[in-house]
Amino acid sequence: MSWLRMGVLVCLLVVLSAGFAQAGDQDKTTTKEKKYPVAWGGMGATFGPGGMGVPAGTLGIGGNLVYGQSDNVRIGNRSSNDSSKTTKFNQIFKTRYGIMDGLDIRTATPFYNTHLSNQYTPNRDVYGIGDTAVVLHKRLLNQLKGDPFSVAIDLGGVLPTGSVDAHSADAAGNSAWGFITGLGATYFYGANRFDAEVNYATFTMGAKNYEKGDRGRFNFAYAYALNNYLDLGVESQWEWNAQSQYLGNNQHNASSEWYVGPKLVFKYMPWKTFLGVEATMPVVRWYESSKVGSDDFRIEVKLIKLFNIGSLF
Repeated sequence: MSWLRMGVLVCLLVVLSAGFAQAGDQDKTTTKEKKYPVAWGGMGATFGPGGMGVPAGTLGIGGNLVYGQSDNVRIGNRSSNDSSKTTKFNQIFKTRYGIMDGLDIRTATPFYNTHLSNQYTPNRDVYGIGDTAVVLHKRLLNQLKGDPFSVAIDLGGVLPTGSVDAHSADAAGNSAWGFITGLGATYFYGANRFDAEVNYATFTMGAKNYEKGDRGRFNFAYAYALNNYLDLGVESQWEWNAQSQYLGNNQHNASSEWYVGPKLVFKYMPWKTFLGVEATMPVVRWYESSKVGSDDFRIEVKLIKLFNIGSLF
């Protein structure tokens, strides 16, 4: 991992934070009453909180179940051949905790299980635990308190929790450290909700002399609260990966993916529980080298349960 890149990213966050803090100093009227039902935020596995946060003293536990399937091998922006088929069933265990007003901490640990079948080679199963992301999420602006929109920054890292054996996948986590930074925004207009966020991650050398390439993500979500129980919406998830390195040599496996699709969310506040279902399809896919397991579609389910356990501050 390049420490120069890390320094540049931190400096950019400081500059952006200063600009948003100045904007937040303007006098605005505080909204105390909600006239519309409130929609839930992004529900994709890679989606964070945008510009919102977790209330102080609230613990959230849950995660995502992701099913994906592919029927071909791809290179560039096209199908290369139909020799391989892949079925994925991944789980991402997530926690959220509101440390104090405007500051929370979040974790995400992936568990993956992939079955690969090939016409010319024996079938193979890839499974294991990925590296865990731990992120501090600091809200800078809050629309619910009179700011024009909500804005927050993320700063955290990747912990080397990934399993490393004959069945593991280096791309999902190879017991490497990492650094993550991001910026998110949320805007409410009546019962409409808009979320956008961008984040960037860079990694150290992990096991097997393998170093994952830098990763960038840009997510966007729209949701409309039909009532206090149901939301309808759509999400867009774009991800770019730089080429990885093995023994210091570039592997020429850079990639870019963009998935879009509708979602339905059920909210039951007496139980403080949120359940969402989403189906996405690829809009753009590009791979520098042959890619096995590029999802032709994804179906995701997300469940989060909130608990009031008290604030530390």
